[in-house]
Amino acid sequence: MAQTRSRPYWLFAATLAGAALIAALSFGLWGMGSDGLQHLTRYTARLAFLIFIVAFSAGALAQLFPSDGTRWLRRNRRYIGLSFALAHFIHLGALTGFFIAIGETPDIVTIVGGGGAYAFISLMALTSNDWSVRKLGPVVWRRLHLTGSYYIWAIFMNSYLGRIARETPPEPRIIFIATAALGFAALGLRIAAWARRRRKPAPAAA
Repeated sequence: MAQTRSRPYWLFAATLAGAALIAALSFGLWGMGSDGLQHLTRYTARLAFLIFIVAFSAGALAQLFPSDGTRWLRRNRRYIGLSFALAHFIHLGALTGFFIAIGETPDIVTIVGGGGAYAFISLMALTSNDWSVRKLGPVVWRRLHLTGSYYIWAIFMNSYLGRIARETPPEPRIIFIATAALGFAALGLRIAAWARRRRKPAPAAA
């Protein structure tokens, strides 16, 4: 009898637990008003970013540094990606609450750029299943997820680099330097894995 591979649904529970802890700390330390919501917004974004980076670099890590751990990441990146979608929609809820609390609306660039990211996140989450792969075809499915992942990466990097460039960033600049460095490190892993695949010799003809 074929063994059914277990699915790591616990990742969703861990994501919810992480978001709940962030909410408890944010509201406990800064109150239930706009300050608490602002910190909830910041740290749910970073939770989502960290999960995204794991999903974004999972395949490259498994190729460059094969091990049981990295192979597990590659095998389960669908669920890691869905956990990222969950975390980032929690962030959207926090962000919406923050803007309502301060009585402002985000600028048009944020709405368009961030809206595009959420459109890709939604499409990628809805198509993260075998049925969608069959219906779309592997080529179209891969193009959608590849384009979406790089677009989301670019939105994160634009946000962090923009804060580094500010004369007075909202938090210590080192925070944004570290997150941007992590994002570029993940990109570097993907480029290195791509280069290795390109160098791989073609199989000899029979």
